[in-house]
Amino acid sequence: MKRNFTILSFLVIFSGLINAQEVIDSYTMGYFNKNYEIEASKGKSDDFTVYIQVNAERSTTKANYLIKSGKLNDFKEALIATKDKYVEWSKVAKENNVTDMSKEIDVKFPNVDIAWLGSKWFFSFEKKLAPKFLILKDGQHVVTFVNKSTASSNQYIDETTYWVFADVKEFDEFIQKLDLDKINGKLEKSESKAELFK
Repeated sequence: MKRNFTILSFLVIFSGLINAQEVIDSYTMGYFNKNYEIEASKGKSDDFTVYIQVNAERSTTKANYLIKSGKLNDFKEALIATKDKYVEWSKVAKENNVTDMSKEIDVKFPNVDIAWLGSKWFFSFEKKLAPKFLILKDGQHVVTFVNKSTASSNQYIDETTYWVFADVKEFDEFIQKLDLDKINGKLEKSESKAELFK
């Protein structure tokens, strides 16, 4: 009973946040040749939540990784370490003519919540992200994050999400967008505008 109440509380809180989020930036996933939004929403204190839109298994589904501002720097550092390993392994593969490779990268990310919009919003809490280095059949080197998530509110609702980096430039451009001060500044600017129209 207590567990159900906790899940219900999370759903109410996150549903409110989803509705209050604001687009603060965007990025491109070259593998899918698509643009995705980065959104954020303020909490009751100075904390905020960042929503990274990722690719979903169903083309009509909008899916996001949710990261609290307190975890954002750790998330950013993990992404930098993943990029460094991608650079290292790509170099080794090219120098040794390796054309077929699939290997998990041993970098620990802070857990994220995954939210996806189907007929309504569904959430899967505290999910682990496991980056994997792949050499594709066309010779392209990528890092993938693939998560199959089950909705906390319904064990029969699930969604697979895909986050893919296809080159160093994609890593660098995305990492630059994970700046606590810049995100906070954009949110505060929006709040100031809203205050004008009370």
